[in-house]
Amino acid sequence: MSRKNLLFYEHDLDRILCAHLAGIGAKVDAIPQDQFMNARPEDVVAHLVSQMTVNPLVLYEDRAEMEQKETKIDVAAWRDRKPFGDPGPIYVAGVAITVTIPFTGDGQLWTCRPNQRQTVFPRGRVSPARGDGVGQLYIDMAQPADEPPDRFKSRLDDELKSIRFYIDAQRKQIEQFNAGLPAAIRPAVDARRARIQKHQGLKDVLGIPLKRREGAPFVEPIKLTRKLVRPLPPPPKSGYQPEPGIADEDYAHILSVIRHEGRTFETTPKTYAVHDEEELRDILLAHLNGHYQGDASAETFRRGGKTDIRIEDNNRAAFVAECKVWKGPKELSQAIDQLLGYLTWRDCKAALVIFNKHNAKFSAIVEGVPSIFKSHEKFRGLLLSGSGGEWQFRMSSREDEGRDVRVHVFVFNLYAG
Repeated sequence: MSRKNLLFYEHDLDRILCAHLAGIGAKVDAIPQDQFMNARPEDVVAHLVSQMTVNPLVLYEDRAEMEQKETKIDVAAWRDRKPFGDPGPIYVAGVAITVTIPFTGDGQLWTCRPNQRQTVFPRGRVSPARGDGVGQLYIDMAQPADEPPDRFKSRLDDELKSIRFYIDAQRKQIEQFNAGLPAAIRPAVDARRARIQKHQGLKDVLGIPLKRREGAPFVEPIKLTRKLVRPLPPPPKSGYQPEPGIADEDYAHILSVIRHEGRTFETTPKTYAVHDEEELRDILLAHLNGHYQGDASAETFRRGGKTDIRIEDNNRAAFVAECKVWKGPKELSQAIDQLLGYLTWRDCKAALVIFNKHNAKFSAIVEGVPSIFKSHEKFRGLLLSGSGGEWQFRMSSREDEGRDVRVHVFVFNLYAG
């Protein structure tokens, strides 16, 4: 039997997929080191998953087209057409048709045998996908002109039935492969990070020392969820450098203190509504330094402007909290710019605390905050959407597109009527 134009025959799909997995280490190592270390491990995994995901074939039979032409056919192989045993060739008038069916997916899959297979393989010619991601499958058939046209229909139905079987068998195998990619990639990402950090003598997070004061009330930290994104952030302009930062557990506790104090404000709004932004900031500052202490001569949390609270190292902010009285969407957008304009570390963590003192329609403020952030040019994603007027957004720094800023937003209602 001729193997010309056999589909799903040439390569073993299982071996192809195993070879694909074997290339994970090379793909991880191919990411420039600065960009690799600047990205979160889960972002690297998502980036590589998007690269390595195999797209199964999808055949669009409802968009099939047909061409028909006259031809000459050698019928020497047709037993009922060589009564005298003539070895041929024996040419007779015939009709040839080509059925063209568009498809999407990885065109190389037309050559791959799935684990499930039949005793026969379908035939066809394949034109690879163009810029729109659509390729073409051509099924060629010919028969003598005196044969009934219904024979074309029967042959085409059999061929398409076989093609569907193989596509479905491949799809099941590919879906299992794709589902396992994150678990296969993550160890290679972690291993490279460990190699780099061991070489540089670093830990994954170099936290600025934050020593809890003895006797400070404990507030249960919350778990943050992150949205995975496919593209990796660009490397920092200055190259990746290990930098101090606020550990996630400390960040969660800082936010818990702010949350607790803000809700205390809300229970007695008349007591606190008389204060302006700076005074409200100073109250929060005092409470935060009741939980954390710096070195022998300084408080951990410091004033860094009219309304902001910050933790600094070498005159650069690793944590910033900005306090604002609600004056409308424009003011909030300016506060976002102000936060992102600070010199930040690679993974700066920030808080934006908004106090409503003048607006009776507090629910309208709460509903409008997410859209203001999402419309900002530096918005990257929503990390956490909590209840009661809380959100956490992922933004990019104004000074360096490769640096992240996590901004946790609180809106507290001090409107007393």
